[in-house]
Amino acid sequence: MSLTLYDLLIPGTDPDVLARYETLAERAKQASFGVLEDEYVVLDTETTGFSPKHDRLLEVAAAIIQGPHILARFSTFVNPGCAIPEEIIELTGITEADVADAPSADEVLAELNAFVGERKIIAHNAPFDRGFIAANAAVGSALGDEGRWMDSVELARIALPRLREYKLPTLSEVFCPTASTHRAIDDVEALCSLWRILLVGISDLPPGLPALMAGLFPQTLWPLREVLAQVAGSMGDASFSLADARRAREHSQIKREKIDAQDLDADICSFEAIDQVELDRAFSANGLLAEMYERFEPRHEQLLMATEVNNALASKTHRVIEAGTGVGKSMAYLLPLILFSQRNRVTCGVATKTNTLLDQLMYHELPRLNAALPNKVSYVALKGYDHYPCLRKLMNLARQDRRFDTTGVPTTVATLLSFVCQSARGDFDQLALFWRELPRFEVCASSDDCLRYKCRYYQHCLLHGARRAAKQADIVLTNHALLFCDVVAGGGILPPVRQWVIDEAHGVESEARSQLSFAVEARSLRQTLDSLLRSGGVLASMQCKAESLSGSSVLVGKISETQEETKALLAIAESFFSQLKELCEIAEQNSYNKVELWINAKVRESAPWGLLASIGSSLVGRMDKLWSACRDIGGYSSQFEELLEVQGDLAGLTAKIRETYESLVLILDGTNADYVYYCELDRRADNHYDRLIASRIDIGEVLNERFFPEEMSVIFTSATLAAGKSFEYFARGCGLDKLAGKLWSGVQLDSSYDFESNMAVYLPTDMPEPTAHGYRESLEELLFAVHTALGGSTLTLFTNRRDMDLLYERLSPRLAKEDITLRCQTRGFSPKRLRDEFLENKGLSLFALRSFWEGFDAPGDTLRCVIIPKLPFGKPNDPLMRERELRGENAWKNYALPEAIIDLKQAAGRLIRSSTDSGSLVLADARLLTKWYGRAFLDALPSQQRYTLDTQALADALKGRP
Repeated sequence: MSLTLYDLLIPGTDPDVLARYETLAERAKQASFGVLEDEYVVLDTETTGFSPKHDRLLEVAAAIIQGPHILARFSTFVNPGCAIPEEIIELTGITEADVADAPSADEVLAELNAFVGERKIIAHNAPFDRGFIAANAAVGSALGDEGRWMDSVELARIALPRLREYKLPTLSEVFCPTASTHRAIDDVEALCSLWRILLVGISDLPPGLPALMAGLFPQTLWPLREVLAQVAGSMGDASFSLADARRAREHSQIKREKIDAQDLDADICSFEAIDQVELDRAFSANGLLAEMYERFEPRHEQLLMATEVNNALASKTHRVIEAGTGVGKSMAYLLPLILFSQRNRVTCGVATKTNTLLDQLMYHELPRLNAALPNKVSYVALKGYDHYPCLRKLMNLARQDRRFDTTGVPTTVATLLSFVCQSARGDFDQLALFWRELPRFEVCASSDDCLRYKCRYYQHCLLHGARRAAKQADIVLTNHALLFCDVVAGGGILPPVRQWVIDEAHGVESEARSQLSFAVEARSLRQTLDSLLRSGGVLASMQCKAESLSGSSVLVGKISETQEETKALLAIAESFFSQLKELCEIAEQNSYNKVELWINAKVRESAPWGLLASIGSSLVGRMDKLWSACRDIGGYSSQFEELLEVQGDLAGLTAKIRETYESLVLILDGTNADYVYYCELDRRADNHYDRLIASRIDIGEVLNERFFPEEMSVIFTSATLAAGKSFEYFARGCGLDKLAGKLWSGVQLDSSYDFESNMAVYLPTDMPEPTAHGYRESLEELLFAVHTALGGSTLTLFTNRRDMDLLYERLSPRLAKEDITLRCQTRGFSPKRLRDEFLENKGLSLFALRSFWEGFDAPGDTLRCVIIPKLPFGKPNDPLMRERELRGENAWKNYALPEAIIDLKQAAGRLIRSSTDSGSLVLADARLLTKWYGRAFLDALPSQQRYTLDTQALADALKGRP
């Protein structure tokens, strides 16, 4: 099945943007960007691997282009002087015979150097090709000058920001007559066509925008500047207006009058319930869902869940619903929630743990319901400030004359400018942006520095536009983080919603704790002070503007004094964080760089803490003084209308200083018994991510005080909420246990899938316990036996990186000899890339960490076995657990054990993702057979089809499974 442009678009793309993208290829044939366009070289390479240091060139191809014409071509194989890996042969089709008589890299690059001459070079993912060109021969250094290389991936992100990915094979399939084949000669032909298409995409941008982009950060080396300027020159003189571009992009929304939730009195208001007959009909074989889904099959559990949701809403009570895999819980709550909203004229909310599920509901499930229901459904997604570009900050940044060390920053800013001109609504989560070089707060507002209605872009703001629409929507979608941020803030961030469904609710306590925590972060404080102090920063900008204003001499003087105060504070902060790193000496010694240190009474009595507290006391005093000075400037500058915007930026930084001040006071004092205190440290001297944390212990108590009194119905749902048959752990964590019994109830719904027939659980009998001698050696042999028995398609989920890395190093070469490819979630390797590779290759096996324990779907033969080497107990030195033990809460039994049981259920859920899936779960932890609590884990699994076998017998059994 061929890929279409529609498949490649970010969901929610406006129809006119799609229409413009569809005509790019045809318009590119006739496009002209100046009387005499420059000559460029389009280049591509094939290599033996991904590392310029260790791998070699296999093929080099290039073409000289001028406008739409190819003037000359260059193509040759390269003898790498080493064997070609099998996976590269499979990917490219280049064999040992092809390169046997080919010239060496030195010879090829000498010819290439003559062919290229002084021309600029275009490549798709240019850093990759440039790295190999520069590394493989001495002459490569002449071709490896970064300023000569223009990256077509970067240009594609700017020209076509509404695409989900930018791989050359994908783009060429959708846009080009010549397809990319992972052969350099073909990829050059495809890129020649694609480059022209991207230039047309740039010319489609609003008048004046390409010229603005070409002028971004003139002191920064950015090869794309030249081509952007050339396109801008072909468009004539025009000035860019972001307000005009946003006005042209916005569309009308469905509007309905909703009852203000703040006007609802829980004691006297009553709601119209959805008739059960209507629900029965909707979930029947000939009902609404059958019309929406071609292969819909009625599921009794799905109807039961919809009924529970309906009853909770009508009775103003709360529910905890554990819905096993395959129940179809999204539709089971969305349909009754929408019907309830429309019948009772109230806005209802859905909160998800991950933005992935939020986007799935926003761009797939809700549009289907909107198309199927007689009354159109209005729905809006809301995320936090840092998910939306602030138009004011974005334009201010675009006009700054700053120097950055990488091309990532100009590309990010240009991509955002293009995105806001092509997107009526939405956030930038699906854009691949480079935040490492550009702190997110430089282009995102916060609740403190947002100017709201005073901002010149307020009417066109992506965030406030979504908030305005949310007040009249049937359904508001958000994430756990923003929901609990709203709880902490006492409201005002989300519209006042009184009926919530909280999906993926197993993450509720953790996210609420994160929002209720206080932290002092080295990197964050440095960034805040740098934003105040640096040339072009907030204070300097305000001073520069104030100097030209009449009557501003006092303000200018205050700014100068505050700059000196900031320098003094920065010096003390550097001393404080230097001493903070010294706490590594008293932390528990291990082989990891990162450590957590519980700040208990013993630590507070130690000499390193005493010195830290002494410096911290000075830091607190200076921070209070700087906060007062910044607040004073903010108040004094309010008389000057010309300083409104920079005053807003100062307000945001002032609030950050105050927040850090209050956090530091709380942590240094350490007497508030509501919190556990600890620090996260990195032993590496050049790492600046050390931080001090005060974390709220009893989250349930806070939610009982601040959340539930404001809500009429909260429906928590997930595939894993109960530890065995009990919701006690979950209810304690989120505060339901403190409510009257009649106000909430829990329901467990079995999976609609036949786990008993389709999942077999294997328990090896010859494995030592994880702390016993010989455990890793035995685990290595078990993993080898399972992988060779199945021939791959296996996911091993580790609880720590050390075991994973060691076993990967040992097993990867052994399995390679058996023609089994093993991948590992190594540092710096994109989890998304690993997921995509695993799904594309049915024979691949993967070693992975926590990010794969939930939310990872690999249906069918792609995944036939999940191995869990260790039970997922939390870290034994976890500060929260140790604090609870100190307080006599029996933390292990009440918290650690049920949490691990739920985590194991999550991991087991990776195996069966459809009604036709089958597979094996191998639990390699001997404690399941030797400890009293092993039975609790096993009874909680969805399948009781269990086998206790030694390693050899287990492998033989796996060979016999279909």
